[in-house]
Amino acid sequence: MSRIAQQQSPTEVSAAPLFPPSWLDRLQAWIERFPFPPWASYLLAVLGVSLLIHVPLWLDGSLPPGSIEVAQLVAALFLVYIAALIHYLNTTARGALANYRPLLDVKEREYATLEYTLTTIPRRVALVATFVGALLGAASFFSSPESWGVSPNSSMLATTSALLKAMVVMILVTYWAMQLIRQGRTVDRIHRTTTRLNIFRRRPVYAFSALTLRAALGLLLFAYSYPLSVIYLGLPPLSAIDFATLGAAIAISLAIFIVPLYRMHRRLGDEKQRLLLDADERYSLLVDRFNGQLDKGKVTDLESTGRAIATLTTQRDYLAKVSTWPWRPETLRSLLSTIAAPIILYLASRLLGRLIGV
Repeated sequence: MSRIAQQQSPTEVSAAPLFPPSWLDRLQAWIERFPFPPWASYLLAVLGVSLLIHVPLWLDGSLPPGSIEVAQLVAALFLVYIAALIHYLNTTARGALANYRPLLDVKEREYATLEYTLTTIPRRVALVATFVGALLGAASFFSSPESWGVSPNSSMLATTSALLKAMVVMILVTYWAMQLIRQGRTVDRIHRTTTRLNIFRRRPVYAFSALTLRAALGLLLFAYSYPLSVIYLGLPPLSAIDFATLGAAIAISLAIFIVPLYRMHRRLGDEKQRLLLDADERYSLLVDRFNGQLDKGKVTDLESTGRAIATLTTQRDYLAKVSTWPWRPETLRSLLSTIAAPIILYLASRLLGRLIGV
């Protein structure tokens, strides 16, 4: 994760915030003040969370003191991964808005408001996410304690630790979902209110695809963690429910990438249609002029009119080929390849295992 540029942002020069930030936004701001990059903070957090998860198991004798269980280390990695991803997406959103700014007709204060709204969750929303996530975590734990590593022989300390782990995971997942919804709606509103839309200025138009792509990839990486664990850590094969969950995650990731950008696609399509209609009108006028000059024998004017027709024809052909999807072609290819590669790898490993009898 790259550190946010040290220059003063519009948010810093604006008036008081529209709403108080969430507890996680305050944590991110605190991490940003460290003298080392945020990714180093989250790497240290993996070690700290892993230690917190292992201590109850060491104390009740489930694990020999000082020993490490891979499953608990992976659980710590997942916890920190979600928090780090939320931070990373906020940083990406800030950069995407900066790249989109040439299309915005806003003053400094209005820009600061957009940036703050795009990268900050209101405190009340975060409290709701915390409450709902805690309930979901508790429900998940009590409905299937085994999936959280708890057996009938587990101690009260280990059981309580697993319950807290389940609740924290679901709190972060719920917060993340609310962030995705809020950022998607904000991107849609920005696209809706853009007044300087120009189909030929592609770089600003592509800006928010960087955010939606990374959000989709973040979900895919989280969803593919178990299939990859099956391949590399020898966990049990995927069940039908696992495949259904994976399919839902893939569908949601595609929606995360496309839906916030769909309004811009429609606006670019309307602008393209307007330009093509205008070009057709000009082409019709030029052809009428050419035929009139030809009928009147004005041979000297035919050459210039013919060049104008040829130039306009080239312009119409170029316009017809312009894509109205607000992302680069390689962006979609990278998402689709990320979706396909782990599936192909998993199926190939299962087929190979059957062939060699593993």
